[in-house]
Amino acid sequence: MIRTICAILFTLVVMPAGAAGDKLLLATTYDEVGTNPDGSKYTGTANVEILSDTTFAIRWKIGSTIYSGFGMRLNDTLAATYTVNGQPGLIIYKVGDGGVLSGLWSIRGQNGSGTDKLTPRN
Repeated sequence: MIRTICAILFTLVVMPAGAAGDKLLLATTYDEVGTNPDGSKYTGTANVEILSDTTFAIRWKIGSTIYSGFGMRLNDTLAATYTVNGQPGLIIYKVGDGGVLSGLWSIRGQNGSGTDKLTPRN
């Protein structure tokens, strides 16, 4: 899994800007559902701010906790970083039908990974 994440990040960093395709279009607010590595479920919301043609800021609110991150994209794949208790985390989303983002996330030094699904609000 680490090799896959490293390969994706390497590709995101070394690909020329034009390889990312058209301008980055994301919703500003998403409803969120996910699972933690232990299988427990969570719900929340996410807010996205486009920073450039390929980068964005993202804030996830789960319960009363807010996680802030920065991300970029390559075609229909988004990667974003965040911090949990001082440890870096990484999430990789695939953009699906209707702009739904389906992701897999992990935190450095922790076993397992979680899932995250962001559905654009209408």
